Formats: sequence, C-alpha cells, structure tokens
Amino acid sequence: MQVINKIDEGKILIEAGYSEAHLISEALTMYRLWLETLHGRNSEEEMQIGALRHTIMNPTVKGMCHGMEGKSR
Repeated sequence: MQVINKIDEGKILIEAGYSEAHLISEALTMYRLWLETLHGRNSEEEMQIGALRHTIMNPTVKGMCHGMEGKSR
C-alpha cells in the first residue's frame, strides 16, 4: 500500500490492493458504528465515514490498458 499526500490539490491518494481496501473498509465500518452510538444514526460524522467507505470500496480506476492510457474505466 502507498499513500501520497498531494497538499497542493488538497487530496490524499491511496494506492492499495483489494485485501488492503477491505481491511480499511472493515475498520471504517467499526468506526462508523461507534460514531452511530455516540451521535445517533445519520449524524454528519457517521455519514462522512459512510461516504469515505463507499469511495474506498468503489474507487476511480486509472489503468494502462491498450489505447486507454490515463482514462478512467
């Protein structure tokens, strides 16, 4: 796994394999459940963690397939 901090763009780029992404997702799920007990269901914090988990499990993929260099799939 590799994490790149792109300060100038205000982003963090995570390059992870599927197993690493699933571990991150599981950790976020546990954290989301904990936030739900603290702040209630559908709190702003709980929804942000849910959105982050969704993004990690459904990433934008940029590949190097023939004729598709740098394009999202």
